Amino acid sequence: MLGTTCESWRPRLPNGRFVYLLIGGLTMDLFSKRHRLVVAMLVLFVPLLTGAKGKGCQGPIEGGEAGPGGGGVAGGEPASCQVTGCSGQVCADEDVVTDCEYREEYACYQEHSVCERGASGECGWRATPELEACLGGGEPAPCVVTGCSGQVCADADEEIVTTCEYREEYACYKEHGVCERGASGECGWRATPELEACLGGGKPAPCVVTGCSGQVCADEEVATTCEYREEYACYKEHGVCERGASGECGWRATPELEACLGGGEAAPCVVTGCSGQVCANKGVDIVTTCEWLEEYGCYKEHGVCERGASGECGWRATPELEACIEAASGE
Repeated sequence: MLGTTCESWRPRLPNGRFVYLLIGGLTMDLFSKRHRLVVAMLVLFVPLLTGAKGKGCQGPIEGGEAGPGGGGVAGGEPASCQVTGCSGQVCADEDVVTDCEYREEYACYQEHSVCERGASGECGWRATPELEACLGGGEPAPCVVTGCSGQVCADADEEIVTTCEYREEYACYKEHGVCERGASGECGWRATPELEACLGGGKPAPCVVTGCSGQVCADEEVATTCEYREEYACYKEHGVCERGASGECGWRATPELEACLGGGEAAPCVVTGCSGQVCANKGVDIVTTCEWLEEYGCYKEHGVCERGASGECGWRATPELEACIEAASGE
């Protein structure tokens, strides 16, 4: 009996009284006072020996104090986070009083922010890529080539509207342009020598004497056979390697070089045309209109009429002449 629980050895009758009370009452009537005393003591102490306490068989409930409904006090949800501060720049549990000095970065919280309770349990702004970039803590948008003709280098998120009028210089950006973010933080074309030269704002590469016997004048090194000819010595003694009026590298047709090569002296180049705007071989009939253009004055002031590397007469492409023509034509 000592190994059982109070509920297992105390079956209830319909009237709610315990069996052991009935047995105790009958025993008291049948036995002597001594026996009645023993039975009464058993009736009183057996429940204590089997684990019953002053509260009956009800014991403490795990995790909290026992009660009529059982269980402890349930914890409540934490308060929600809210946007506060004079400029809406703070994310906190409650209203926060701040000064009203405005900063541009505060607009980032309004446009890209998410106010929430983080893993630490504290309220704060979610570190989204958009918010980080807006605050300056992330990578800026990449630079992209845009515009109707691909002539503009700008931020990827910047709206660019251009006309579709095409200009030859736009091809320079396609061939030589490098679209990147510069030291100033703005997108733009890298000022490479190739791009500058293509746009007309830089000097072309110098001409070089090349070939196995030094008989070639070109923009870059050229591979040739090493068969030697006597005329090659003429280039070494009398040759002037330069970029001619046509823009190509070649030997200047000097009288000395012409004579050495056995071709005799070529006819001199002369300035002709109604306004002196043409450089041509002497003795060649040149007919032009007499319409005056401002750029014609450039040939008179800065022009050098000579025979170029190609063997034809023309104006030497000096920086002064090119700058004057560009200014006069308004390009």
